[in-house]
Amino acid sequence: MYPKNKYWQPLVKFLKEKNLENEIFIGPEVLLYEFPKVFPYQILKDIRLSDYAFEYIVFHKKLPEDLTNDFLDLIQAQYRPVWGNHLFVVYKKNRSTKEKILALKYIFYTKINLKKYYKKDLSKRNGILITTYNRPDFLIKLLTQLKDRPEEILVVNDGSDEQYLNQYEQIKQKFPENIYIDNPKNTGLVFSLNTGFSYFLSDPDVEWIHYFQDDVEISKDFFEIIEKVADKEERPVITGFYKKPHKIFGTKNIKGIEVKLLRSAGAPHLFIHRLYLIENMPIPNPYVGAPKPDRGKPGQGADEDWWLLSWSPKSIVKRGKYIISIPGLAKSEATGDLSTWEK
Repeated sequence: MYPKNKYWQPLVKFLKEKNLENEIFIGPEVLLYEFPKVFPYQILKDIRLSDYAFEYIVFHKKLPEDLTNDFLDLIQAQYRPVWGNHLFVVYKKNRSTKEKILALKYIFYTKINLKKYYKKDLSKRNGILITTYNRPDFLIKLLTQLKDRPEEILVVNDGSDEQYLNQYEQIKQKFPENIYIDNPKNTGLVFSLNTGFSYFLSDPDVEWIHYFQDDVEISKDFFEIIEKVADKEERPVITGFYKKPHKIFGTKNIKGIEVKLLRSAGAPHLFIHRLYLIENMPIPNPYVGAPKPDRGKPGQGADEDWWLLSWSPKSIVKRGKYIISIPGLAKSEATGDLSTWEK
């Protein structure tokens, strides 16, 4: 039911006159009762606005907490008012000449200062996910490097063998500030990734997530450089590694940092925006457990990197863009130095 407010029914009448019952548009969630394709404000943090062609937007003047700055930017850049009252403004992307003239009738209601709705505190929380399996010695080295970082750190132990459990318990005591999830049995890297990423995605204030395998070492300026290059639209996936034989499709200078453009990459480290993960999860699992049973193709790995970065229908590669690699920021201890970084 709509709120008992005299401003709601005129809004509903106007939207029905525009035949929006079966069209997508952005507006308050209670419009869902009669407009099933409405996109409520609550999902604005978890959709890529540029992926949708919204012709109409309904702006509620009394719901500033649900709005995002990206949403307000979109309105100001591409939309103009066509209707309004004391509580609502309806914006349209492509106004006809007639609609421009009719909009003058509502100018008293639609002439509002959208800048006052912008959120000044844009401090976002990032997360760090680490997966580990039978390698407590590597894990303790990585956690030592990450100690005192502001990000929340989650360690997912993929059912390590009993002989390592005492060492892992000692790590928990040494780094009690971190969060730990212990899988009851070994179910493979993909299971741990889906678990860990989902943990962070459940918090809408976590915007970017670093993923590390437990054997990674990082350079001193690792976080500064990675975050300088990141962009949720153009560069939502970044790695501090480059490993052969992944083909390089070019290089680019971004804010003074030279990066490589790839269409495939390994996953000892990834820095991924939450929207990208939402669009490409869950990661399918070609096999469960380790050592691998005879379920996949000969030599097949977990394929988590191929799915997230290249294979998924909504991957960065399928969008015609590139995975960004910044060689020299990290190395993988267990498999040797796979980048050009020198300690």
